[in-house]
Amino acid sequence: MNKYQKLYPGIPLIENPFFDQFCNDEWSGEVLRIAKDLNKNGFAVVDLLKDDVFNLSDEIISNLDNKYEWEAWKKGEIESLRIQDAWRFDASVKKIATQQNLINTLSSLYGRKAIPFQTLNFPVGTQQALHCDYAHFSSIPERFMCGVWVAFEDMTDENGALFYYPGSHKFKTMNNEDIGRSGNSIKNSHDTYSSFIELWEQLATLIGKGPENFFAKKGQAVIWASNLIHGGSKMKNKELTRNSQVTHYFFEDCAYTTTCSNDVFAGQVRYLDITNILTGKNVPNIVSGEIIEDFLREKLLPLHIKNPTSEDVVIPADFDPRVYLELNPDVGLSGESPYLHYSNFGKREGRRYKKQ
Repeated sequence: MNKYQKLYPGIPLIENPFFDQFCNDEWSGEVLRIAKDLNKNGFAVVDLLKDDVFNLSDEIISNLDNKYEWEAWKKGEIESLRIQDAWRFDASVKKIATQQNLINTLSSLYGRKAIPFQTLNFPVGTQQALHCDYAHFSSIPERFMCGVWVAFEDMTDENGALFYYPGSHKFKTMNNEDIGRSGNSIKNSHDTYSSFIELWEQLATLIGKGPENFFAKKGQAVIWASNLIHGGSKMKNKELTRNSQVTHYFFEDCAYTTTCSNDVFAGQVRYLDITNILTGKNVPNIVSGEIIEDFLREKLLPLHIKNPTSEDVVIPADFDPRVYLELNPDVGLSGESPYLHYSNFGKREGRRYKKQ
């Protein structure tokens, strides 16, 4: 631990304000290049996983193909195709998420041991609007989270490139109090999240130039900081695939939460109960060396809920919140009420709420 990390331990090394004073002593070679790219731009293109990807990607594509809801997606009934946490049943997905060279590099860059906690596998472009991961995956201290996207196929302008706003990670992290949200207004997560998106869109204009596209070659990966504004471009040819994997990483000795669900100054913080993919064990939430033992959980809401258009949404009579959480584990990870999520997102996305 260098003297600047001792002075300011609550921020990742690659975002430490004293970065220029210690970076050349802390790293060398390719890792130094990655550190400088992350510090300056908020993302870095790497080839750390290339050999593993070439060996494993075709196997993963084949294993997961029949698990995607292709027909519903082609009909426009759902907005995206993804499988969350395939590492739980696919050893190759887990191998990529837990590649030791990558974990060692991330740990060095952030100054704390990296914890892979979620995988997302995509057969096509996400076409996701610009956003910051920080709103979904926050840490205490902040910014101890990153994403690593790995290309299983070459990316082109036709199948949907990733895009980034270089340097946008240097903006202040945005919490509900920053956009004037508190109390009951936070319960409508769609309305809250829309306000975040509107703010990110305006902040992106301050960069002074349009987004930078990333056209990856098979086997390449990109690391991005939690507060980087990024997204997925529209697919020009929906007949094309664009298989890829994203792994999200937190770091040790932090607490893990979702900032868009928090009302901190009213005493409402929803801590995440995450699993370390590498060990299969739950990770404690820790703030300044103290373990937070009591996770705060959102209560289930009544069956009639107002949606963003202020129309009544009637939850189906056979809706089972526990089954909904089981079938849609990302909802449980977010800490959001299954009723509220189905009202705002699940119904429109065609999410299942009962077992076949």
